[in-house]
Amino acid sequence: MKYFLLPLYLTWCASVLLFAQESKPYQITNIQPSGDNLIISYNHFPVGDAPDAEYEVSVRLTRESDKNFSMVPAFLSGDIGTGKFTGSNRKITWQFKKQFPKGMPYDDVDFELTITKVKGIGSWVYYVGGAAVLGAGAVFLLKPKKEEENGTLPAPPSVRPN
Repeated sequence: MKYFLLPLYLTWCASVLLFAQESKPYQITNIQPSGDNLIISYNHFPVGDAPDAEYEVSVRLTRESDKNFSMVPAFLSGDIGTGKFTGSNRKITWQFKKQFPKGMPYDDVDFELTITKVKGIGSWVYYVGGAAVLGAGAVFLLKPKKEEENGTLPAPPSVRPN
């Protein structure tokens, strides 16, 4: 009986590991209007990344009543785009009156924040580039020199003075 349950247990453990929801290292903490602007505050505390890592931050609007609705707002500024956006109380300012002069046409708007780490060039690129430069330099320095093009050959060894 125990040999029968072992494959079921291993299958269950593998499915838990494979399909577990990943916790996000960021969250929207506050959304507040400020005149013609809307200020979105968020915290971003990545785990295991270098402290000077760069991230791509983007925002989109969704609606609860329409699952197919997705809109990227225009006129955004602040801690958005590509940069070193880690820490607490990060702010994104959306000048929504420029995009919607008559006000928001929807009541059930949610903001979705997406933060992804920017992948840099791997160190192997520098190694390959350095090897290519060294190889080209070695070929240039070690290639034989061309003989004079006027057609004369050097004197035979027996005629040369010692």
